[in-house]
Amino acid sequence: MKRNWDLIRKILLKLEEKADSTSWLENTDIKGYDSHTVSYHYKLLKTAGIIEAIEISTMEEESYAALSLTWQGHEFLDKIRNDNVWNKVKSTVQSKSLDLSLDVIKQVATAIISAMLP
Repeated sequence: MKRNWDLIRKILLKLEEKADSTSWLENTDIKGYDSHTVSYHYKLLKTAGIIEAIEISTMEEESYAALSLTWQGHEFLDKIRNDNVWNKVKSTVQSKSLDLSLDVIKQVATAIISAMLP
């Protein structure tokens, strides 16, 4: 399964909206995506140190729930939160035939934000 960066951004935004630290997002809480795909992305984001997540697998299915953003997760989301910046990041990466990776997204977003400053 490929990473879906729009889903990743949606997960990060949804986690930031969550008001408390005692609940979690289940894999069915992100609308427009199947639960297996969401759970896989929770696992990826946990592995990358972007979110805190717990495994809630059953005998039949591997599954994760997202708890909160990490410091690194907040920093990353701050770079891609703005819709205009996010869309420019995607178009810039595509126009330069680059692969979307965490490091590339951070670098491009930083450059775009810097260019927006006076």
